[in-house]
Amino acid sequence: MIMKLDAVKFKIVKPLLTGLENHPVMHGVIDGNNLGEIYVDNERNPKTAFIWAKNEMFYLCGRIDNEKFNSELEEYIASEIRLEALPEEDTLNLEIYPNHEWNGSVESIFTRVSLLKGERVPFVFHKEWFNSSDSKDVPEGYEVQPISQELIERDRDDIVKNEIIKFWGESLGPFFQKGFGYVVVQGSNVIGTCLSVFVSENEYEIGINTYDTNHRGKGLATAMARAFIEECLIRNVTPHWTTESFRKDSIAIAKKLGFEQLEHYPVYYLPFDEFMIK
Repeated sequence: MIMKLDAVKFKIVKPLLTGLENHPVMHGVIDGNNLGEIYVDNERNPKTAFIWAKNEMFYLCGRIDNEKFNSELEEYIASEIRLEALPEEDTLNLEIYPNHEWNGSVESIFTRVSLLKGERVPFVFHKEWFNSSDSKDVPEGYEVQPISQELIERDRDDIVKNEIIKFWGESLGPFFQKGFGYVVVQGSNVIGTCLSVFVSENEYEIGINTYDTNHRGKGLATAMARAFIEECLIRNVTPHWTTESFRKDSIAIAKKLGFEQLEHYPVYYLPFDEFMIK
């Protein structure tokens, strides 16, 4: 039987995350910093967990040969999890990294949906590769600013506030206590954001977005990310960067800012509207 864990019990799944002790997304959920849910086979001694980092990713971890859990998961998603998804979460994005043994099991677990497959690109940061002196001037008319309460109040369209809420919840307090970020503005308009979308202890996952395509290709994302990484070095925390293989600009920015590209790994895309309840 699959069950949803109470948030106070999230830490019980930590032993299942072997090799992922520094993963800011999963541990950001487990630590209660960021929005998410966890589903297990046993709330006292779980063997397998299904972790939902909201607005980001789902993760399978733990025992691969948990036949009962595997056989119930698709139906549970269709009848329970699908109904909790936000309107913008129209696809279940599933990772099994780094345990590639799950690859063979995923297709046998999901038999009623069109299982699409892509590639994720992980990076590891080397601070000795990062050179802040390489920074170029932000194009005229733009300015990089830190996210503050004052900036949020000036943001008439609530772009920054809504971006924070997606990952940290309705209260901005936890973000200002444990997270930080930067924006690019043009006059009074927010053009892009770069913020810690998931945080666990000293591990900070970067989320970056330039919202209007007319402002892309000008070095704005690089400027925001550079400011973010400089803040990480001041705070003695580690930035994390992960993207999809087709996002060539993101890959190029990461390499420019001191990240080493690691081996690609699979990610599965499962459209929620194809989960039909029997």
